[in-house]
Amino acid sequence: MYGYEWTDEYGIFRLTIDAKIQKEIRPVFREELDFFGMDKYWDYPKDTDAPLLWAEGIRQYVMNGECVAVAQGGSFYTKPTVELRTNERLVLKPIDTKRLYEINRKLLVNLEQMEIEFIQEQYNIYAPQGYSFICAFSGGKDSLLLLDLVSKALPPNSYYVVFSNTGMELKVTLDAVEKAKAHWSALRFEEARCHMEPTESWDEFGPPGRRMRWCCTVHKSVPTILKLRELTGNYNAKAVVYDGVRAEESARRAKYDKVSVGAKNISQINCHAVIEWNTAELYSYLLFHDLLLNDAYRMGLFRVGCMVCPMQSGWSESIIGSNYEESSVLRSKVEKYVANTKPAGECKNYIERGGWKSRLGGKGLDNGGNRTKEIVENNALVITITKPTQDWIEAARLLGVFVEKTKNGFIQKIGSQNYECRIRKTDETLTVSYYPFSQMDRFVISRIRGVANKVGYCIGCKACTVQCPTGAFTIQRDGKIVIRESLCVHCYNCIEFTDRSCIVADNMRVPEGGFINMEGLDPYHGYGFRQAWLTHFIDEGIECFSKNVLGKVQYSALKIWLKNAEMIEMKKVGKTNAISITSLGKKLTQMGSYNPLVWAIIWSNICYNSTICRWYCLNAEPGATYEKGDLVVMLGDTNSKSNRENAITALTETFRYSPIGGALKQGLPIELAKNKFSYLREGWDYPDAVALLYSLYLYAEHTGRRTFTFTELANAHANPDAKGISPHDIYGIDAKAFREMVQGLAITYPKYIRVSFIANIDNIILEDYASIDILDLAEND
Repeated sequence: MYGYEWTDEYGIFRLTIDAKIQKEIRPVFREELDFFGMDKYWDYPKDTDAPLLWAEGIRQYVMNGECVAVAQGGSFYTKPTVELRTNERLVLKPIDTKRLYEINRKLLVNLEQMEIEFIQEQYNIYAPQGYSFICAFSGGKDSLLLLDLVSKALPPNSYYVVFSNTGMELKVTLDAVEKAKAHWSALRFEEARCHMEPTESWDEFGPPGRRMRWCCTVHKSVPTILKLRELTGNYNAKAVVYDGVRAEESARRAKYDKVSVGAKNISQINCHAVIEWNTAELYSYLLFHDLLLNDAYRMGLFRVGCMVCPMQSGWSESIIGSNYEESSVLRSKVEKYVANTKPAGECKNYIERGGWKSRLGGKGLDNGGNRTKEIVENNALVITITKPTQDWIEAARLLGVFVEKTKNGFIQKIGSQNYECRIRKTDETLTVSYYPFSQMDRFVISRIRGVANKVGYCIGCKACTVQCPTGAFTIQRDGKIVIRESLCVHCYNCIEFTDRSCIVADNMRVPEGGFINMEGLDPYHGYGFRQAWLTHFIDEGIECFSKNVLGKVQYSALKIWLKNAEMIEMKKVGKTNAISITSLGKKLTQMGSYNPLVWAIIWSNICYNSTICRWYCLNAEPGATYEKGDLVVMLGDTNSKSNRENAITALTETFRYSPIGGALKQGLPIELAKNKFSYLREGWDYPDAVALLYSLYLYAEHTGRRTFTFTELANAHANPDAKGISPHDIYGIDAKAFREMVQGLAITYPKYIRVSFIANIDNIILEDYASIDILDLAEND
């Protein structure tokens, strides 16, 4: 909330709204200095528990506001080194944390009171509605701050303090939990723990990845909800969870609302009570109140969590690997996975640079692979499951009631339609067919697929059970699904809460290109759509193709890009292709190649017409960073490796050499080494209103409907039969923000769009215009 500026007093900063310094900051203790052998260069007391220095941005050691050393490197196997920035033999002394607090007392007291009032306000809102209250506790600095504030705001018997013991914490974190119990002895501490040990779940799911963080669900969220049900004796227990999420920790968390309803679970409201606190404020508070209970911070850790985590920095990996032997068990799991996916000579380097954190499926895992296949045959949806883990008849109860049994299966009512299900088993496979396919809509198809994934992959992790509002979905001690038919209301929460209806299926499947026909993957010969090429086309028109500015293959690629952008048409005339500029092309050329709106319109069109761009916008997660190798793996094995590599090269060149990557933020290039980049799909945070409206009209033209729902748009990427692409997928926009943008469009352009977002009605109505007509709005602005 506040920045800080250094004072003349040793190690003391002042919080202020006008400060120039806004960096994350942490205290540095003697244990960390000893770890790096800094007593060779500096003098400091060995008998103090007080911090001796501060570190800005984790690695820059600061004394009285001056950078005196910088830590370099550090990774899974490599210890960081410290580079001195002064030749002087420094004399360090304990920082007076009481004085630090006194300097900032007024601001800190105001912050404290504001959060106490917020915590009490949420209690007063939700307690009368029957909610239970939990203070989530991890043993880290953020949850220590949170717990102290909650303990001051609420009576001890009005909430539970729940420590989610993932089994992956460092021993010092477990020690910190015990210290907290002693410090807040009047509070009701409880421990939530998954029924699966981490060594078991890592074998079943594979190592977690940045985009496959199954571990948070299986080892944190689900056990917490189950613990609450146990404590209250109420299966339908609803909870307000105060957590220690802070905006400063990540760009994604910075977008969180202070109160999130249903973000984690349908029965859960998350209150991010300290989301606005930064580390300068946090440490000033904790050090004054003597609450920095976790000794891991004394070793130099900035964030304390699981001992091996895909979200860890190289700094944390090196500190943990060097100091905490217990981390070796899970580190060996990472090494085993990498050994199965990379040549022996590349494994260490791949782990060092964090390549394992980008795991995108079950490739390289002992039990990984695709276990379900489907075809439509004789008007039936036929699904074959290899080595099923669950019973189809039991899991299928989720879909609807059984009307009658048949010789080979049953008749089942799904929605308002009866379907015949036939089942055939062999030793290794289960084949299930539902008839008639012609009567199925996309929702029925998707839900049958969901049950197939549960039957093919479910290991009883219990993630589905907490999605069930009635207690119908249960997991028995043997890991088998049992559905209590009398309780099931067929709400499909347990099927629709994750992409493939089963977290194991999400993690084990090997990418095959998503739902997209991958033919024509690379017509660009590895060349991206460059801004310089568009300028060349705008300057010369059709005549540009007879110039010698570009090579023959490059001109061929440019023609395809322009055709995909719907700026030119190519018609066969004799043995040659006659090229003409389209009406859209004429409008865009008038706007110029440096106009972001032009590139937004181009991106909208090529997402429909280019296989690789359509695949990317539907499969690349906003907020995620990808290396070229990650994207090649994500494409699956449908095409040859060279074809996939060329297609990804064309895509990433488009990001690097056109505004699509930077201005539209579809693939911000991040240089890793010389000529080696990763690409951040940050998403277009402030999209042009005309571009959004244009893409909505494109959706209407491709689906043949001018009226559709926002829910349909928000879920279009998960519908394999969808003919249109939602603007929120095209531009990588957060769904909640996109909803607000659509409402804004209706206010700004009522002649072109109407919306009705009331209660459960979320209709979007477009008027009788073509997408090209929308560009006239830009000309009029």
